[in-house]
Amino acid sequence: MKINSAKFRLATPDDIELDTYDNTKLVALNTCPTWGVLRYQMHKRMPGSGRAMALEAGTAMHDVFAWVRLWHWAQQNTKNFPISKIEEACAFHGFRLFGRDRYNTVIGAIPTREDFTQQCKLGALTILETSGFYDDPKDRRRTMGNLEECALAYIDRWNWKVPVWMRNNDDLFGDIGIEIPFDLVVNVETVEDASFDWPASINFRLTGKIDGIHVHDDKITLHENKTASRLNEAWSMSFALATQVTGYCLAASTFTEASVNNAVIHGLSIPLPKSYDFGGIVREHVSRKDYHYQRWIEWAVHTVAMYEQYKNNPIDSPKYTHSCNRYFQPCSFIPFCDNDSDEQKVVLEQMVTEEWSPLHEKTGE
Repeated sequence: MKINSAKFRLATPDDIELDTYDNTKLVALNTCPTWGVLRYQMHKRMPGSGRAMALEAGTAMHDVFAWVRLWHWAQQNTKNFPISKIEEACAFHGFRLFGRDRYNTVIGAIPTREDFTQQCKLGALTILETSGFYDDPKDRRRTMGNLEECALAYIDRWNWKVPVWMRNNDDLFGDIGIEIPFDLVVNVETVEDASFDWPASINFRLTGKIDGIHVHDDKITLHENKTASRLNEAWSMSFALATQVTGYCLAASTFTEASVNNAVIHGLSIPLPKSYDFGGIVREHVSRKDYHYQRWIEWAVHTVAMYEQYKNNPIDSPKYTHSCNRYFQPCSFIPFCDNDSDEQKVVLEQMVTEEWSPLHEKTGE
């Protein structure tokens, strides 16, 4: 397959019928088409599945990351705006990020007598308390106590010198670089080639949520937060070619209307190791060049074409058995795959539907 051109634009209501992908769905389809179709296209899960503790803990910590960026953004504007105006704008953005009730609860728990950093820490602890996360006796690593320790250490190591991006530095109520949901239309024109059975034009929506956009020495830079059980060289190297970083740079460029080719990946280990000079809190700097984007487009088109062939048809979709034991855990869909087609239909009917989108907003009126 050869790409002739690729264009990106923000989606409109007229694009509602286009198939929608986020990075998780694209990666899942390549990991195993059956798993990708079942979990991320049909939104199915096996009945009786236990809590996804890693996902729950990561979601709670991402609220903390958003809070730290919001508090950072408020501080960076204290020289140019009166405190009353910043408080009003903070509430405006806080309602979007956390919901009205939750934001007001967090602000109400912060004493005015504390210094700025201590206020940020107290707010982060309240964010965790109101996140809905709770301990599981079966998981001693992802506990509320460990999340609180991680949040405080993260704030101690936060770089307050790199400002949060603002679309207009004179407008506190405009777009800011915190938890940015994006919905793009990707249009790819391919070169006619008899050896490949690709459509001449491919259109799809790419969705996701960018954790942060900051400004480093006048360069707009993507920031992504990751939580993990272990941070090592293998973890750091995984972002050298990571499709998520590449796709999010494209999304950030479209959203900001500027070239965003640099990214900082913030890694946080849960729980923190006893010594975390490196292994507990890590910042990985990566960049993207034209060939990265070329490869991302080819990869996305390949995945979309495979999805179109097997969507709503997990019974006939390929089963990549090398991924049945991902991360040393058996895939929950093994009982589905390890049956003939008639029995698979029965298992499919018994599955639970559980839909989620990165574009979903928090509420709390």
